[in-house]
Amino acid sequence: MKVFYNCYGGTHTSVAAAALHTGRLDPRRPPRVRDIVGLPLFDRVPTEDIGLAFPYGRGPDGEDVFVIGFGPGKTVIKRAVTSFLELKGVCAEDYLFVDALPRATWAIKVGGTLSRRLGLVPLGRLLAAWGVQRAYDRLVSLVEETRAKVRRRRGGASLTVPSRGG
Repeated sequence: MKVFYNCYGGTHTSVAAAALHTGRLDPRRPPRVRDIVGLPLFDRVPTEDIGLAFPYGRGPDGEDVFVIGFGPGKTVIKRAVTSFLELKGVCAEDYLFVDALPRATWAIKVGGTLSRRLGLVPLGRLLAAWGVQRAYDRLVSLVEETRAKVRRRRGGASLTVPSRGG
């Protein structure tokens, strides 16, 4: 199973969701700004790399997790990736696109624009990270929904190790 978290640039909301999915962020507590800024790929994917899928790790059920920016061509890029996977013999049930953009706050969007488009990286990066903190519950919910879909597609089999204390 392959899970592709996507957003506009593939560098803020999708990265935070992928970090949650792969265990880099703890869903039980919002991370500090510096933890978000320190995530691999957070606010570091250049505009010219929109449309490229970046591996982010593995989920608790062994699924491969990726981040990808769809930019303004969301439909076209999704179709291109889907057709490539089909040409490679990957069954539609073996991959999942997860749109993280609806979970983005205004701060993530403005921060991303400041950093990625206008070159005001320090200000934009911090604002986007602050926005991730504000959207954290929504991102946790998105990842929980995605993990449930992964398990359903796998027939309910789970390799998840129970968390401590619950």
